[in-house]
Amino acid sequence: MDVRNELGTKERIIKVTMELIASEGFQNVTIRKIANQADVNLAAVNYHFGSKDAVINEALKTVMAQLINAFSQLKDAGTEPREKLRLFIIAYSNVLFKYPDIIKIIIDQIIHNYPNRVEPGYHKYLKEEGSQLLINTLSQIYPGEADTVLKMKTLQLLSCMAFPILMGDTIIEVIDLELEDLDTRQIYIDLLLDNV
Repeated sequence: MDVRNELGTKERIIKVTMELIASEGFQNVTIRKIANQADVNLAAVNYHFGSKDAVINEALKTVMAQLINAFSQLKDAGTEPREKLRLFIIAYSNVLFKYPDIIKIIIDQIIHNYPNRVEPGYHKYLKEEGSQLLINTLSQIYPGEADTVLKMKTLQLLSCMAFPILMGDTIIEVIDLELEDLDTRQIYIDLLLDNV
C-alpha cells in the first residue's frame, strides 16, 4: 500500500472531523458521518484511529498545534512589538472562532486536568514558552512594568480571547454582540490592544 495514500486518508479523516465539529458541534459527530464526509469506509476510520475518541483527540491535537503556531507571530524580531501582539491576537482569535467546540473541550480538559484524555501539548507549551513570549512582548510595549503586572496582562489577554468562545451565543443574547462578524471582531482586537 502507498504510504502517501495512507497519510492522505488519515489527514482527510482528521480534517473532516474538525470540520464536522465546527459545523455540527462535538455531540453530533459520529464515525459514520466522518467516514461519509471523508469518502472512506468505516473500516478505514477504525484502522487509522480505532475509535471516535481517538479521531477527536487527533482533531484536538491539530487545533492545539494551530494555537501554538499563532505564537510564532511573537518571535518575529523584525516586527515592532505592538504589531507582533496584534498579529498574534488575530491569528489566535481566528483559530478560536473557527473551532469553538474544540476550544471548549481543550479548556475543559485543562481546567479539570483529565488524565489521558488528550495530549497536554498546549498546556505544556503555554507553561514552557507561550506565556513567556507574551510577557516578553508586553515588556517591550511597557518597558519598566513590573513582572507581576506583565503576567496579569498576559492572563487578561488570554482570558479576553477565550471568554467569548466559552460563552458562545450567550454573548449575543446578553449584550447583543456578534464576534463572528470580522469587523466587530477587529474592533474587539483593537480594544484588547489598547487596554492590555
